[in-house]
Amino acid sequence: MIAKLKSLRLRPIQIVTLGILGMLAAAYAWVVSMGAPGGETAQQFWPFSLVGIAGALVANSTGVGGGVVFVPVFALMREGGVLDLTPSAAVGVSFAIQCFGMTIGALTWANRFYRRDVTSVEIEHRPIVRELVVRTLVTGLPALLITQYIIRVDGDLAFLLFKLFSITLGILLLVQVFILRQPHSDRETLEDFDRRAALAIGIAGGMATALFSVGIGELLALSLFLRRYPVDVSVASAVIVSAITVWAGVIFHLQAEHHDWRVLVFAAPAVAVGGFLARRLAHALGAMRLKIMTAVWIIGSSGVLLII
Repeated sequence: MIAKLKSLRLRPIQIVTLGILGMLAAAYAWVVSMGAPGGETAQQFWPFSLVGIAGALVANSTGVGGGVVFVPVFALMREGGVLDLTPSAAVGVSFAIQCFGMTIGALTWANRFYRRDVTSVEIEHRPIVRELVVRTLVTGLPALLITQYIIRVDGDLAFLLFKLFSITLGILLLVQVFILRQPHSDRETLEDFDRRAALAIGIAGGMATALFSVGIGELLALSLFLRRYPVDVSVASAVIVSAITVWAGVIFHLQAEHHDWRVLVFAAPAVAVGGFLARRLAHALGAMRLKIMTAVWIIGSSGVLLII
């Protein structure tokens, strides 16, 4: 009996996970109360569930934020007259959706490192992920908040910069895959260069995230991919950083009323499902396929928007 009770005892990571899941459930209940979805709303907005799953799978399996999916989709719908979201509102809704999807993804990756049958290699990866997350956020969160509240950029200009920023990210990723052709899982210890790089990425990525809802996780994941860190370290660090960043940044957009509750009602549960499944997708695809898939999506979606 005592042995059974010990086996049922929750570990700290499980307690934290349950607490965060409870907060997400309360947040979603609030979203539903604000959106007040009816039959007509459901008929019009249910496709956002599909967009949400796709965005969360891409974001949480690669470390590239869901904004690279959501913002282009919102722009295409705006051009087609389906959904009237200004560039600022599109960024705000993307922040809010990622609060659900990236958080579930971050919990999934974190639980991977603290499960009962964790491997010795994963135990060695824990402090690397922890230090990368802390260092990136130390500079990233101030950069995000300062940019949001002080720097004002025209919405259309910011959207053009988003497209150029995304295409550059995708091209760099393809360069690493097809030209450099270096083995991926080559580094198992964090080096001083990467410690300093994380601080710089926090500044640049925090500013980019404030403008586009993507940036900090993307730059961190790309840097770690290029530096040949394992998939678990690269993606987990980027997803956890992105999750914390979007929660810090969504407050600004709620205050500015950059939201559409109807979109959130249908997208939030979908991104939660996608975030839960994404880690399995990452391991199934492997490092090279993962990077190719990410780069092709980024370049393709942003390229279409540039043409439009």
